[in-house]
Amino acid sequence: MFDKNIILLIIFILLIIFYFVIRLGAGKKKDIDDSKHLTTYLKGVRILIIILGVVGVILWFFI
Repeated sequence: MFDKNIILLIIFILLIIFYFVIRLGAGKKKDIDDSKHLTTYLKGVRILIIILGVVGVILWFFI
């Protein structure tokens, strides 16, 4: 199986990929800056990813 540190690295890589896929799907930077809805949406996505990262770290301690 994977080492404990590799599992943590995989979790963070997946979260970063998740963010970039959503960010690219939201549109161009100019569109995001002009739209309050997209800005709020991406802020919510960042909060969700932070929560998932914290949960991942907490679970990682119990491995």
